[in-house]
This record gives sequence, structure tokens and C-alpha cells, in this order.
Amino acid sequence: MPRRRIEVSVSHDEFEDLNNALEDHRNGFTDMAEEASNGLGLEPEYWEGRANEVQSLLEKVNEHSREETAAADESSRSRGTAQRPDREAQPDPHD
Repeated sequence: MPRRRIEVSVSHDEFEDLNNALEDHRNGFTDMAEEASNGLGLEPEYWEGRANEVQSLLEKVNEHSREETAAADESSRSRGTAQRPDREAQPDPHD
């Protein structure tokens, strides 16, 4: 099956919504696996496999988020150490 690459920038709230939606989706598959073990619907292994796929996706989303945050932190640190143009060195009035 072809893969898709998704690169998005989301707010903190949007990220939390995405994270919660994936967790709910995974939990839905886990519930289906429990129902299947009682003889309802498809085999439990199918639903467990789907739950594992969503868990993997959730981990990838969280891993990418940490990487992006780390890159943003590093970028802001490097900008913070550079002298800003509006704060150029002023002559010391005591010299």
C-alpha cells in the first residue's frame, strides 16, 4: 500500500485534539477486539492488529512533535545568544 507523508504545524490545542482522537480510535479497536473474543464480528486478532497500528501512528505523531519542539527550542536558543539589531552595543557612558 502506498505511504503518505504528512507535514503539518498545529497549535497545542489542535495537537491535543489529534492525540485524543487517535487514543479514542485505538481504544475503539481494543473494544472491538474484546467483543470479538465473545464471538461477535471479526476475529480479535484483526482488531488487535488495527489497535496496534493506531498505537504506532500515535507514537510517530508524538515522536515527531518532540523533534519539532526540540528544533524550535534549539533555534530560539541560538537566536537568544545572538545580539539583536535593536540592542547593539551602546558606548559605556562611564568611559
